Amino acid sequence: MRALRAAAMALGMIATTTAHADDSGGRDVTVALFSARDVRAVTLTPLNSAAWIADCATCAHRNLSASISFPGYVELFAGGALRITDTASGEHRSAVGLWHLKAVAGSVDVVLTLPSERYVAAVLSAEADAKEPPESLRAMAVVARSYALNSPHYTAPAGHLKADLCDSTECQVARFGSVSDAIEQAVWETAGETLWFGRRSAEVYFSQSCGGMTEDAHAARFATPEVPYLTAHMDPYCVRRSVSTWHTEVKPIDLQSVAKSQGWRLPPEIASVTVTKRSASHRAQMLEFAGSNGVRAQVSASALRLAIDRSLGWNKVRSDWYDIGVRNGTLIFDGRGFGHGVGLCQFGATEMAIEHKNARQILAFYFPGTVVGMGPNDSGWVNEDTAGIKVRSEARLTAEQREEIETSWQEAKTLFPPRTSIAPEISFAPSAELFRQMTSQPGWMLAGTSGSRIVINARPMLHQKTLRHEMLHVLVESEASTKAPLWLREGLVEVLDGEPVGSAMSDAAMEAELSHPTTHGTSEQAHRAAAAKVRAMVAHYGMAPIRSWLVSGVPASVN
Repeated sequence: MRALRAAAMALGMIATTTAHADDSGGRDVTVALFSARDVRAVTLTPLNSAAWIADCATCAHRNLSASISFPGYVELFAGGALRITDTASGEHRSAVGLWHLKAVAGSVDVVLTLPSERYVAAVLSAEADAKEPPESLRAMAVVARSYALNSPHYTAPAGHLKADLCDSTECQVARFGSVSDAIEQAVWETAGETLWFGRRSAEVYFSQSCGGMTEDAHAARFATPEVPYLTAHMDPYCVRRSVSTWHTEVKPIDLQSVAKSQGWRLPPEIASVTVTKRSASHRAQMLEFAGSNGVRAQVSASALRLAIDRSLGWNKVRSDWYDIGVRNGTLIFDGRGFGHGVGLCQFGATEMAIEHKNARQILAFYFPGTVVGMGPNDSGWVNEDTAGIKVRSEARLTAEQREEIETSWQEAKTLFPPRTSIAPEISFAPSAELFRQMTSQPGWMLAGTSGSRIVINARPMLHQKTLRHEMLHVLVESEASTKAPLWLREGLVEVLDGEPVGSAMSDAAMEAELSHPTTHGTSEQAHRAAAAKVRAMVAHYGMAPIRSWLVSGVPASVN
């Protein structure tokens, strides 16, 4: 990784804030966890040595080295990799981010703040199948990101912690923790991309199966502006994938229990139920219940579905597209489709991908008139190849930039000849904020490298020395094992690239700062200290042993 020099510090001051006037591409989002249950007590367990807690948002951090219980505090702030476990159910959430816990009226609120890119990966882990085609996964990533960045979508009860989003079906289900390679790739390849309608962010939705026809957002009573890309239309791909029919029955005693919980005055003995109003897509909108005594009651179809699912189990009534009848007081549903049907149909998107449609064609079908971009003035990532190096940016490379990339790669290979075939993948993040989202590095870093992936912070800063430095990281990391400390890998790159050395630091201090840089100054200090230590090692032992220590780790006798 490479830190910005002093001349670029102003950019870093902007990039490290979490509130932005322009959220295009990405931002941090807040997610209410355990939002579908009443949590009374939780346990916080640290998952790495960097975890911390604090009594207020600006209070000093205290290292969290062992599990603690909450309540026990009225309010608590935490950071790093944590597992939060509901004491009653054992259900848990594991993630890296900033945590805010508060005891409110006998319950515990848990809100997680994390980069939108990590949130998108969590949504796809819960809402998509990692085995589906890559193009439909990419389409889903764009939809999930668009939804997240158009938040807030969650309304907290009065007096409770506010959040942009939640982790239940009220928003998008999110499953934090490990992410499959396929989902990680889909999120990476679409990083920062959202849907736009003109100069406005598009409001988007998705459901599992539309049953062959999508639903109009207004017919589904979604609180969105009336826009042409959320109107009902036929979907032949969905029915080619699955007919998506379902059948369910609701017993009289369960129906009356649901009605009581909602305050509905249904007839005590239901003789018949009639769909009195349907949308253009044939979905039920209004029902009339008739009793054997002649009493009648009107109920919204969507309200009935949600109330039954909430009381009797989600997916009991799988959509509003159904025919309904009564047999011995029992409601009989025969329906099609899974979910509300608005926007992208996941079954249809998968079928489109199987039929060799790409992600943008899928999105254009389900949201006609919208375009993909990281902002209103671009068309998303432009992917190119130059001398075997994959490059992506928001605009095509010039001949001069291609030459800089190719020359930098040749110089890096001369300084550290590779032992295996490898080539970097370079992304030019169009903004410091998107760089931060993609790399989880501070916005004042000039570039970041992970494996063979290089992300350059804002394309106007491109220059050959920065590229060469990051390409050296690619080469060094291609040989390094988990046994090699970070100070060795970072210091070796600094030495190879001829960077200045600094005063000594302890190995632990270097490792901590290089792993989690805090400020520009301390990051520079750690890099130069690592350079000083590795340069001394090269002078004493030579380059060959040090290169072998990338695999085996540094011998105890050396330290």
